[in-house]
Amino acid sequence: MSKLTKKERAFCMNYLDSGSVEYAESKSGVKDGSSLLCDEKICAEIKRISDLQRKNLTALANAGLKKLAMGNIADAVSLIYMDNPSAEELRNMDLFMISEIRRKDNATEIKFFDRYKALNRLVDEDSAATQSVPLFEALEAGAEKLGSNDED
Repeated sequence: MSKLTKKERAFCMNYLDSGSVEYAESKSGVKDGSSLLCDEKICAEIKRISDLQRKNLTALANAGLKKLAMGNIADAVSLIYMDNPSAEELRNMDLFMISEIRRKDNATEIKFFDRYKALNRLVDEDSAATQSVPLFEALEAGAEKLGSNDED
């Protein structure tokens, strides 16, 4: 199987990002994107990149949930006591766990994301991941058993 060119690889990335053949063609410089989508090596590359993106997104989501569940709220509390924070001060603050900020009558009201829900979601994700391994192993063992019965 031959390697993909830089343009073909760029086409795959841009196609995944946009879902548009025309956009992917214009960004990558390839001529006939529709034909490329019928090429097995292009399809395999799109699947490979998509699988990597899915794994990365899952890891990123879990990191975000951990930060929501256990993150430090010191910067958010400091924000409550600031009169007029500058853009620079705000950029240097970790306000990730804030879901809403309201300014009313010279008072700042802050709502946080629900830490308990984030923690429960993390536990649920971990539980689902550990349960799926034994299920997969049971399915695999059953398939092997069926395969050995066919040979008899």
